[in-house]
Amino acid sequence: MNEVPDRQSLSPAPAPFTPDWPAIRARYAAAVRGTYLNLGSRGLLSESVHAAVTSRLAAEHEVVAGDIAETTMKDETRALFAKLIGATPEEIAFTRNVSEGLNAIATALPWQAGDNVVVSEELEHANNVYIWELLSQRFGIEVRVVAPDRGAIDAPAMAEAIDGRTRLVAASAITFTPGFRTDLATIGAAARAAGALLLVDGVQCLGVMRLDVEREMIDALVTSTSKGMNGLRGQGFLYVRKEWITKLTPMSVARTAIATGGHYSAFEGRKFAFRDDAQRFELGHLNYLGLTAAHAAMGETLEVGVANIERRVTALARRLAEGLAQQGWPVNRPPFPEAQSHMVTVGARNLVGGPEATGDAKLDAFAAALKAEGVDFTIRRGLLRFAFHMWNDESDVEHVLRIGAKLAG
Repeated sequence: MNEVPDRQSLSPAPAPFTPDWPAIRARYAAAVRGTYLNLGSRGLLSESVHAAVTSRLAAEHEVVAGDIAETTMKDETRALFAKLIGATPEEIAFTRNVSEGLNAIATALPWQAGDNVVVSEELEHANNVYIWELLSQRFGIEVRVVAPDRGAIDAPAMAEAIDGRTRLVAASAITFTPGFRTDLATIGAAARAAGALLLVDGVQCLGVMRLDVEREMIDALVTSTSKGMNGLRGQGFLYVRKEWITKLTPMSVARTAIATGGHYSAFEGRKFAFRDDAQRFELGHLNYLGLTAAHAAMGETLEVGVANIERRVTALARRLAEGLAQQGWPVNRPPFPEAQSHMVTVGARNLVGGPEATGDAKLDAFAAALKAEGVDFTIRRGLLRFAFHMWNDESDVEHVLRIGAKLAG
């Protein structure tokens, strides 16, 4: 039986200053135009990010972006993401999206029949399920499925499922439904004790809630910039803890991943070695528009402070959850305080629910009324899903509550 630490409090640290929230809201045209609570699917571009991308596109059009400027921007972007998660730049690789990062790590391990992966399948996005089923079919590994604890990933049970044949543990930092935060440190401690790799999907967390890869004992982290990081779709990041980098052999290779000093187009012989940093996972030309957006957006996020953002959005989420619950709506509440996130979901979760309807007539009527009143949200797995970021304020909460009050009862 694995010994696991007590749950660690993830309450926000004291804020060094109070951001000008109205001024921040004004940076996001979609937030000013309507009630935008759809962060679970897509973030927003600020005016500054839009300007940076437009400038980059103009440089591409005029073919004036040089290698030195591109290298500087890449280095700065890598360093900004490392700062965001408490890592070093050498541990960061650029990817296209979460799926590419998951596949990069999953296929780099030396799997053998009888090995196992531990995952709370019911709470993961499909992209963090199919990859393990594929490896099960291909290599004969065991997929150990851990049941949720009142809608949250059961960290002690995940830790308990780990044994000497566990090669990898997969978990989301915040589940995409019902949106509860995971006690990663408990899972990470057990995985590290067993020599297993903890792989975390951070896409619903980064940029809006704090995450520190050292504190939470994460070995690999995947994300995209399309949600809380307020960037473009088609740009992602991969973190690999330095102790794991050289233990992982990528199944895909590009010239830029090779440990040589020559030009990226040069062929220097059939024998080669991968780089000894996370760039061994990078493939070919990069998405410079995506990197430009990420560079500008992370600068804004770090300036505001993720602890400040977390404090703001969790307060708004609690206010909405409490208000809807008082009206009689079936709000999903976190099983313990540390699981609170920036997301609020309403309804009964099911695994096959589509994005158009919940399967509950009353909730569907609520959804239709919200859409008619200009509220941007999502339906996922039978749940109405609302998610807050730094551009939201109390007026967004009150708008939803006014609509809910008309249909409650």
